[in-house]
Amino acid sequence: MKYLFPATLSKKDQAQSTLLQFAALFLLAWSIIYTLSPAVRLHTWLVSYPWLHWIGFAVWLAGFSLLHRKSIQLLPDRDPFLLPITALLSGWGMLTVFRLNSAFGLRQTVWLAFCVALVWLALRQPGLLGILRRYKYVWLTSGLLLTTLTFFFGTYPAGEGPRLWLGFKGVYLQPSEPLKLLLIIYLAAYLADRLPFSFNLAQLLLPGLVLVVAALVILLAQRDLGTTSLFILLYFFMIYLTSGKRRVLLVGGILILLAGATGYFLFDIIRARVDSWINPWLDTAGRSYQIIQSMIAIGAGGVFGNGPGLGNPGVIPVAMSDFIFSAIAEETGLLGSIGLVALLVLLTARAWLIAVRAPTGYQRYLAIGLSIYIALQSILIIGGNIRLLPLTGVTLPFVSYGGSSLMTSFLALLILLLISNQQEGEPAALTNTTPYKISSGLILAGFTAITLVNGWWGFIRSRDLQTRPDNPRNMIADRYELRGRILDRQNQPIVITQGKPGS
Repeated sequence: MKYLFPATLSKKDQAQSTLLQFAALFLLAWSIIYTLSPAVRLHTWLVSYPWLHWIGFAVWLAGFSLLHRKSIQLLPDRDPFLLPITALLSGWGMLTVFRLNSAFGLRQTVWLAFCVALVWLALRQPGLLGILRRYKYVWLTSGLLLTTLTFFFGTYPAGEGPRLWLGFKGVYLQPSEPLKLLLIIYLAAYLADRLPFSFNLAQLLLPGLVLVVAALVILLAQRDLGTTSLFILLYFFMIYLTSGKRRVLLVGGILILLAGATGYFLFDIIRARVDSWINPWLDTAGRSYQIIQSMIAIGAGGVFGNGPGLGNPGVIPVAMSDFIFSAIAEETGLLGSIGLVALLVLLTARAWLIAVRAPTGYQRYLAIGLSIYIALQSILIIGGNIRLLPLTGVTLPFVSYGGSSLMTSFLALLILLLISNQQEGEPAALTNTTPYKISSGLILAGFTAITLVNGWWGFIRSRDLQTRPDNPRNMIADRYELRGRILDRQNQPIVITQGKPGS
């Protein structure tokens, strides 16, 4: 471990090295417990032990060791918290995917290796931030064109479902994922190019609004309400931080309600998600099955969880992607799920701090946009898992299964690392701090709300959820109980238990 993460003279380097060692020890412990979980569950050492996840752990360890060394070499003034936080989140997510499906875990490992290699190569390009700014229209237009192609060549990797992916030879890309990042890059460059303002809000809003509306039309037509909501929130948050006009947030809120109402009346999938959010108890075996099983999983985890490999998160549909938070909560409990939220809060806060300290307006808007993206997407998907919000189908950054999502998250990490490394001089002037305080307060309120509601299901309502008749975990647990024989007075067997535990 010391060879992979050596201590150095720099305080930042040593802090990053120490935090990465803690992340490695956590994932090592998780891997060991998961390997031994079949023996614990079946009460015997004569079992088949899972081992494929050790490949993922080895790739993770090697990949982040390389990034650690490369960041020390090329980014001496970077934020030392970014790499350890994202390393822990991505490793935790990858091991959870292995826990749910080893084949998909191997795919996630390949994507993780690709993303690490991409960041490693991009760190060698010192002018990357300038290139992103110079060609802002090219990047956003390219993203829109790729997303438009899904109307003609779109597919759904799992068979039947929304055709939001472009596929080739078994490799799939969801264009709406990088489109979020391209929107942030475009808005940051567009707003920075118009500093200082005269100030005419209409002139500021209209040019950017044309492209954003085009993206929203495409996303609504694809029935992708989660990404549509995220686009609206990102756009109006960034405009509010730039202008300081509170009515901008009001307009954004109204637009989200209009988009939701339009989707509700036009698309069955959105109507089903909203109805199951309002009252999931009406159809627990049908349209509300996902959210009910999600809440039961959180309740089953309780405070301390069942342990890696000892829960039953596989009964939640799409647990690897949409409901990976609930899968983690079942096996790590409230302690684990709150820890996961805390990591996301810390990552958001570090990105926010990088934005405040940024030397130029462009870099500030870029970092603040990425901070908002990480926070809002996390709140949207976790809120959907715990019934705080309607389920949107977006992914949990760095954690959920999916190559497009993971690549977008790592590109966000790359940009934040580059911005944080350019903070030797004075930060750009910040004349009005009120929008930043209000925006950060709203985001913190969102994270606080999901923590409280998570505690409600995982602690207050835990017993009620576990005793529900539609909880399959009780029946599954009975299969692993060791049972003997029932004999009559003449010691003749009346009932004999046959088969192996788990059958």
